Amino acid sequence: MTEWRPVLGGVCLAASTEALVYAMTGQFTLVGGITGSALAGYVVGCDPADGAWHGMMAGVVWGSILMPVSILLTFLNETPILFPFQYIIPFLETPGELTTAIMLALALPNVISGSLGSLARRDAQGTWFDPAMAEVEAVDDA
Repeated sequence: MTEWRPVLGGVCLAASTEALVYAMTGQFTLVGGITGSALAGYVVGCDPADGAWHGMMAGVVWGSILMPVSILLTFLNETPILFPFQYIIPFLETPGELTTAIMLALALPNVISGSLGSLARRDAQGTWFDPAMAEVEAVDDA
């Protein structure tokens, strides 16, 4: 079952990252969605399958916001479309190839980064980066 707080956290990170990248470069990339998916995977827990699912959900929610805005800005400002696709589109011949390329490019990196986020959390157990370490009681002075 989907936990929406990690997904929302991932979407917020994706929005902030993508706004920063757009302000610096003037075009949209996949960086925001990938970082947001990694955060969603990290927050949800240590299971890579849960991380992959929540990473994909963060990517889908963020993509539902990003794609219409990206297309609108492309037409209004005559800026290039989403970063990797401006180089891929000339090699595609049919609408089916374009749809497949877009779906794979938008889904697979988010699934992988969400899974890696969960693995990073599992690897962080017992270190200073472990969220459970924040629950340690204060040490009494002797």
